[in-house]
Amino acid sequence: MQAVGNISIKGAAMNYVGHMLRVLKLDPGVFRVLAATQLPMRYCMINVTLTGLIYGMASVHFAAFVLGRQDGAALSFNPIMLLLLGVSLAFIMHGGLALFVWVFCRGVGGNPQFMPVYLFIGTAAIALWPLAPAVSALQSGVSGPGLTFYSAVAAFYAAAVIFVAVRAASGLSLVKMWLAAAATVVYVGCFLYLWL
Repeated sequence: MQAVGNISIKGAAMNYVGHMLRVLKLDPGVFRVLAATQLPMRYCMINVTLTGLIYGMASVHFAAFVLGRQDGAALSFNPIMLLLLGVSLAFIMHGGLALFVWVFCRGVGGNPQFMPVYLFIGTAAIALWPLAPAVSALQSGVSGPGLTFYSAVAAFYAAAVIFVAVRAASGLSLVKMWLAAAATVVYVGCFLYLWL
């Protein structure tokens, strides 16, 4: 078995799978375990990158649908650029969300450090994997009640996973966490409404 330092690749993969299953089961204890290690940085980079790649691959798939409606657009289509754009967007959205959440959590007495919020949201980004293709489909103009229902369920679940991660990072009580979450949703919702 190939080893890096004292940790085997198989052992690291098993640790990752075990930790991610706990994250997806909404177990706040996993974040206390991870906080004492360097793993949140690695998990953040892995999960946000894969979220972007999933979004990018879905965008490549749905690009044919969009480009089919435009004359001559297929000539400039570059799937690699869409994949790279997906990863870039994932990191930009992750950073923006972490900043907004951190500001509102800190405003109600949460942890003043930014990095725990940033890293734990990135670790919780695994819950966005099922949502990423649905977002790409909706952006490309695909619609239907099944897709809308799936997107709503996937978004609600991802929000629940991120809520647990942020609460673990900020150290807030449940009531204060709900206040911070509500303020974040209202602010980001208004911002997106004005932007879009």
